[in-house]
Amino acid sequence: MNTNLLHNIINTLIAAIPALALFDWTPFFSEAVSLKIVGLLGLAKILINTWRDGPVGMVRPQPPIDRGLCRGQAAEGDCQ
Repeated sequence: MNTNLLHNIINTLIAAIPALALFDWTPFFSEAVSLKIVGLLGLAKILINTWRDGPVGMVRPQPPIDRGLCRGQAAEGDCQ
């Protein structure tokens, strides 16, 4: 599993868990437990980034976008 997929799964869980608490799904977990889970998931994302990119890589400027991916778009301004 690549780290991008793992980040997407964690992001989905971070959005879904508080939503479940909003709809009073207390048989699964309380609001306090929900907050702890979301906090741990956020921490997991930071640790994954640190492991993958290193501390220096987390503050390095992002590489430029490859404009070659924009060829074949329907209109000229579609890939900005």
